[in-house]
Amino acid sequence: MANVFTLGEALATFFVDAGGEPSMVAVAGAELNTAVGVARLGHRSSWMSRLGDDAFAGLVRATLAAEGIDDRFVRAAPGEKTGLIVKQRLSDDLVRSEHYRVGSAASGLTAADFTADDLADVDLVHVSCITASLGEGPRALFERVVHEAAGRGIPVSLDTNHRPQLIDDAGLRDAVDDVIEHVDTLLCNEDEARVLTGLDDAEEAVATLLARGPRTVVVKLGRHGAVAGDAAGVRRSPAVEIPPPHHPVGAGDAFAAGWITAVLEGLPVDGALRRAAWCAARVVADPGDHTGFPSRDRLAEVAA
Repeated sequence: MANVFTLGEALATFFVDAGGEPSMVAVAGAELNTAVGVARLGHRSSWMSRLGDDAFAGLVRATLAAEGIDDRFVRAAPGEKTGLIVKQRLSDDLVRSEHYRVGSAASGLTAADFTADDLADVDLVHVSCITASLGEGPRALFERVVHEAAGRGIPVSLDTNHRPQLIDDAGLRDAVDDVIEHVDTLLCNEDEARVLTGLDDAEEAVATLLARGPRTVVVKLGRHGAVAGDAAGVRRSPAVEIPPPHHPVGAGDAFAAGWITAVLEGLPVDGALRRAAWCAARVVADPGDHTGFPSRDRLAEVAA
């Protein structure tokens, strides 16, 4: 089993149906979602954050325990609160998400929360630009972890995960610019690729981003699949079709988990794309951000 280290913010999530009635409370957070996916696919995962002592923080800790995620890097922040997302279904394909995260415990993360020894037995570090968007402290932590991992020869995967309510286009480009030369795999969607390169064509964007340092660049195209490029060229993979209703939030995090575990197991780019797309589809079919994530014993379905 490989060990994947990630860091970021956890959010309590309220689900509201099309009629306005609350239907479920769960835990979300991009990097945490990916950590869950990695663990369910049979690898070790550890997650760094800050948690207060409110009821939602207890729900996060219970989720970590249930999923087998190493929580020794979670810093206690007594009296501080957990961020919140409210999701409302508007149609079979559309879900509106409203975030309430200002002043959350995780926004108090700093570079001092991390030491080089935290990466002692880590095989891959996964980060997203959400952490870099939470404030100066989280941004400093994000950069320090990436630089330390690269200095130790540990592969780094970066999911751009643009959140316009937290950071504008220029801010996203700046966050990526600071670390891209240290990134092994850059994951982004079509809109984010356009923000980073100014290019509408996904394959052209892949080539432009590859020239800036990553070994591999993957652009997710939603229903049109994904395109990945490395020194061997560009490959495309179709999306996995699923019946509505669709729950798109969390799909990118699942894609990342599928990709990461495939790469750690030595699968070629084509195989990694297939696993990533299949994992994303499993999560899109479920209302939770990660509750639909498959276990390792279902991986035989990827070939089917």
